[in-house]
Parts: sequence; structure tokens; C-alpha cells
Amino acid sequence: MRRVRVETPGTCGEYIQGWYDGNPCLVSSPIDRYSRITIAEGPGNLETLKPKTRKQVEAVLRRFAIPQREKEHLHFTMTSDIPLEKGMASSTADIAGMAAGLSAYFGLDLTQADIGSLCTGIEPSDNLMFERLNLFNHISGSVLKEFDGTVEADILIIDFHGGIDTMTFNETQDDYSPDDLATFAEIVAQFEKGVRTKSLKDIGAACTKSALLNQKRLKKNYLDCLISLSRDFGGLGTVIGHSGTVIGVMYDSGDFQQDRFLRAVRQVVPESAYAELYQNRLIPGGIKITTDAV
Repeated sequence: MRRVRVETPGTCGEYIQGWYDGNPCLVSSPIDRYSRITIAEGPGNLETLKPKTRKQVEAVLRRFAIPQREKEHLHFTMTSDIPLEKGMASSTADIAGMAAGLSAYFGLDLTQADIGSLCTGIEPSDNLMFERLNLFNHISGSVLKEFDGTVEADILIIDFHGGIDTMTFNETQDDYSPDDLATFAEIVAQFEKGVRTKSLKDIGAACTKSALLNQKRLKKNYLDCLISLSRDFGGLGTVIGHSGTVIGVMYDSGDFQQDRFLRAVRQVVPESAYAELYQNRLIPGGIKITTDAV
């Protein structure tokens, strides 16, 4: 019997998100928190999956005309350490990982772009399935621009209380003014330059500008003070869940005064305002697949 194991990263929201060349788009910020899926031959348990993940299974099997009898002998195991409804791509990690796992299990040769398209067929999705960064239309699944590189840095994430319905949020995001569109084009250019030159300072600055631009659409009460504290204590920039509740501070461990930053945060942000603090790493995207026999 064959068995496929899949590990898909979540995100701390998006490095940048807005409208570019007439398209809604984003660049996800993958982190070292994962959705993990195992697919093996065994008693069928499709009905136990989350609704969106089950829809992905059905979509893949239908696209490749895989017989019903095969579906009845697929046994799925799923775990995740990605918080739900926080803008950390918990749903995308599940459905992208499922598409990649089924591709490996049945030898379907789905590309990263194929997986992105399958995901956006179910809901607006992050582009964490791509190993290299790109500017991704999270509604249609098309890639608008590819960036020459990846981002790797430490990130301290504040998980504020509450949750956001991504589907509802994305239905209201077509109201960018001409000034907003011009600002976002500048953000894309700065982010692209930062990735190309490996400048975490430029990348962080672009992320912070995108976070501030997003305040018109989903206001985060403590964003301004966290941006200020990040600058005061050596942070590189602020990364948010544009359709979520998390705010993250990028940093280089050699330059960031983390203890002083956290003490300052606790003076201005009540502990009742947030659920958790996470210490994570910004990593390249992509889905890890292991296939073996059992």
C-alpha cells in the first residue's frame, strides 16, 4: 500500500495585498506552522473532512475522472497547528495540501499553478503553494508577477482576539481610489526591489506601507503603536493578516531588542486584547510531500 504525507505552511497573513493592474492580489508570508495530511489506502472517511477540504477532494477526483471505488478506499488523517480565522491561511493550507497529496497519491503531476487554481475555485486563497514569491490574484488564481527570490527572517506574531470571514471580506475589496492604486503600485515596486536585492529593510518597509493602506478596509486598533515600537526596538517591518486579526513584527535576531519590545508592548496593549504571542520564522513557500509504502 502507498502512503503520502503532506506538510503545508500557514502564513502570518500577507507581505502585501491590494489591487494591481486591475486585479486583486497578494503576496503571502509563509511561516513555520503547518497543516499536515496523510493519505493512505484504508477505510474511506471522506465525510469526516472539513467541508472545504472535502470539496477539494471531490474537485480533484472529478477533474481526473478517478473512479468512485478509489474514493471509497481513501483514508485521510489531518492535523494543523495553524490558528483558524486569523488570516494565517489555515483553510488554504488544508486545501492546497490536499490537492498536492492527491496528486502524489494518484500520480497526477499537478503543478504549483494548478494547485493555486484549484484552491481559488473553492475560496479566495493564499499563494503559499508556490516555492518562489509571486503576486497572486487570490480570486482567479492567476500569477500577475514573479519575484526573483524568497524572504527568510524571524517574526513575532500577536494573535488578537476575534476572527474574520475571508469570503465576506473579499466581497468588499474593490473600492480602491486612484491614490490607493498608485500607492500600492509603489509598494509592489519596493517589495520587488527588496526581494531582488535581498534587502529585508526594503521588504519590511513595503509590508508596513501595505498594512497601513489596509487600515481603510479592516482597521487594526494597535497597528500604529506596534509599527512605532517595531522601529524603536530594531524591527524590520510589520506584516499583517490583511483579512485577519494577526499583526507580526519582522526582525533579525541580531538587531532586535525583543525583551524591551515586549515590555513596551505590554504597557500599551492590554493582555485582554490578544490571545497568544507566537515566535515563528518567515520561510519560503511550497508544499513538502513524502511518499512511502506501508
